[in-house]
Amino acid sequence: KAQVKQLLESDQRYQAIRLIQNTYGISESDAEKLLSTLENEEPQQYTSSTPASNAGCNGCFSGVLKVGSILIGLLGLLFLAATGFFYYFYEDFKKDAISVRGIVADTVYATPTSPTDTTRNVYLVFNYPVEDSVYTYQTSTTYPEFEYLVQDSVYLLVNASNPEYATLESDTVMEDFYLIFGIAGGVCLFVAGVLFFLSRSPRKVRT
Repeated sequence: KAQVKQLLESDQRYQAIRLIQNTYGISESDAEKLLSTLENEEPQQYTSSTPASNAGCNGCFSGVLKVGSILIGLLGLLFLAATGFFYYFYEDFKKDAISVRGIVADTVYATPTSPTDTTRNVYLVFNYPVEDSVYTYQTSTTYPEFEYLVQDSVYLLVNASNPEYATLESDTVMEDFYLIFGIAGGVCLFVAGVLFFLSRSPRKVRT
């Protein structure tokens, strides 16, 4: 076979036929048939090896999709768990909270998020009475500089059993938090489901 292959590569088909004829002691027509058979073996071997290779590649791709779906799904569950956690504690706080009238006693400038940030945000410092005492509380979130001014009167939610913590009654920060994290969690779970479905879909291999 090696000698016949070399002759064919050198464009010496007739010599290859003569070699087969002399080697096996067969007629020229039979030698031509045998040569045709030998020529067809190489493409068949290559074709038969292709599906296995493609199957391996498809297997790798399917594995990547499956791992990706798991990771993104876990991220989505984390978002939803955080949403549920904060929702439970904030709603529990509001259930036991009382409304009091407070005063914006001071504002504290927040550090800009970037050197080019021209929007000034401030932390608010409240003074508010609960029973016979006056408490002071500084917000952990920031507000636009001129949204609340010093000496502005505001309504606060305060836990009667722990009046050292207060929040603006009209504040929607937590509602925004629920919305953003809830949507993010839902999107992650949807993408994870799509990736998992794609990883399970059968793929046709061309030969």
